[in-house]
Amino acid sequence: MTTYAIGSVNGDYRTLMQLLTTIGFDPLADRLWFAGNLVNQGPDSLQVLRYVKSLGKAAVVVLGKQELHLLSVALGYAQLGPDDTLAEILNAPDRDELLKWLRLRSLIHHDSKLNFTLVNAGLPAEWTFSQALTFAYEVESVLSGSNYAAFLENRKQDQSRWHAKLRGWKRLNFIANAYTQMAYCNEQGKLDFKATGPIDSQPAGLMPWYRVPNRLTSQLNVVFADDAHFADSVYAGFHPLAALSALQLSTPTATIAVTP
Repeated sequence: MTTYAIGSVNGDYRTLMQLLTTIGFDPLADRLWFAGNLVNQGPDSLQVLRYVKSLGKAAVVVLGKQELHLLSVALGYAQLGPDDTLAEILNAPDRDELLKWLRLRSLIHHDSKLNFTLVNAGLPAEWTFSQALTFAYEVESVLSGSNYAAFLENRKQDQSRWHAKLRGWKRLNFIANAYTQMAYCNEQGKLDFKATGPIDSQPAGLMPWYRVPNRLTSQLNVVFADDAHFADSVYAGFHPLAALSALQLSTPTATIAVTP
């Protein structure tokens, strides 16, 4: 069995199929780890969602920013933007089934045998691995439960810094923001929600989240979606994935991509 991690798909079903053909994916023998953002921007978000769901145990999916946005739009707590391509999902006959399936996905996945951890965006430096799992579960349990609508109604970018005393929606918002929107931070770990682009184009004091010193999860090998386009040099233990690229986790030497 071979396991591949895949960066953001962004609703591009055709290129995803080309990528899976290139890596020789066998759904009966292999496994795919999707680093979130399956949907939006591309023309075939509904087809992507249906396909990945149909893979069953052959696919692991962590939630990304776009999945949370879709869930919020579906409940009327967010509006479709001019570049959103989610209408087909929202109007699909199996809409509710697909949205429920998304709500049951995790924010983090770890495989001790492969020695890899999958997230969509990042992990705060202040969290231990045990805390990362526990905090993710706080959000996951709300999303999968009867109170999920209240959480989505109170989703905000109002928490950019972790404090152990955070409670209620502010606490859940920071956890969700870290897992799905973390990109650049200052040395104290404060999230910058606007910074994106190559590391050498950022103002002094900003760094990719994985370069924050004294990380408490420095022992992990983390694979994540590089939607910020860091263009960083190789950094031990961290494997940023460009959109629609794949990394074979047993031999993580180079990513595989196809031209859309």
